[in-house]
Amino acid sequence: MRRHQKTSFEFKFRKKRVISSILIPTDFSPASWTATQVGLELSKLSKESTISFLHIYPNSAKYSSKDAKDASQHVLEEMKDRMNQLSLRLSDHPIERINNVVLSGNVEDTMLKFIKEHKFDLVIVGVNSNGLNNEIGSHTVSLIEKSGTPVLVVPNNPAPYGAIAS
Repeated sequence: MRRHQKTSFEFKFRKKRVISSILIPTDFSPASWTATQVGLELSKLSKESTISFLHIYPNSAKYSSKDAKDASQHVLEEMKDRMNQLSLRLSDHPIERINNVVLSGNVEDTMLKFIKEHKFDLVIVGVNSNGLNNEIGSHTVSLIEKSGTPVLVVPNNPAPYGAIAS
């Protein structure tokens, strides 16, 4: 009978880490809604988890500076209303653990800056916004490459069975 030899490689197990802060960027597409549903399921694993929804309204150069400022302010208010409506759809998640954030700027740069400033445990995104296929979108690629935060990418048509378990 052979005895197990000790090796120089040793597995080190960490305590289970609870995901307590989740970011779900949204553009209000069906892919964003699918990512939201996955985020809600994950957040149920911890009673202290918070979900932050982030919508970034892209800057536009098609207006004069005053017109752009007026248009941007109007659109930002509309987006805040849409974010509040999104939160109301999440009836089984405590409203006090949901943060809605609407920013304007370059989508990629603003999102990466927001992630770095808030140190989220996890970012959950839809694979792309077109909803037609599962080709990974450019913003998703950028998040994976540059955010330094774990990113969960949800396909447009995820399996209907329970893929998330505690």
